[in-house]
Amino acid sequence: MENYQQQGAQYQQPYQQAYDQQGQQPYTTVPEAPAMGFADAVKSCFSNYATFTGRATRAEFWWWQLFSAIVSIVTMFIPFVGWLVSLAMLIPGLAVSWRRLHDMGKAGGWYFIALVPIVGWIFAIIWYCTKSEPFDNRFGPYLG
Repeated sequence: MENYQQQGAQYQQPYQQAYDQQGQQPYTTVPEAPAMGFADAVKSCFSNYATFTGRATRAEFWWWQLFSAIVSIVTMFIPFVGWLVSLAMLIPGLAVSWRRLHDMGKAGGWYFIALVPIVGWIFAIIWYCTKSEPFDNRFGPYLG
């Protein structure tokens, strides 16, 4: 436990030393990651089609979820095409969810908690809405 606390202090130290642009007041909060737009998030998910390593921001994850929902609704009435599109979007959806869990410091295997009815869904939604760890973690560098 003590070793973990030392590592956490080591990662948080640069943010405690940060100053604003004029060099006057230190920041009181950790700087936020730059917002990712809808098109950037979709491009990022398709370019990292089956990449289960690294991190994904909240914006990337939620924009992908919106894109998936829209595409599924549009194609669900076309029997064979809808099935193929859903199958093609399964892997990037799983990968972005996995990377989103990494962004919070959790192993990607926690994705499967959503298989537990009700309680698992609640945990998954809360975790997907949680802010990123504001420092580099074992899954990659901080994206902000």
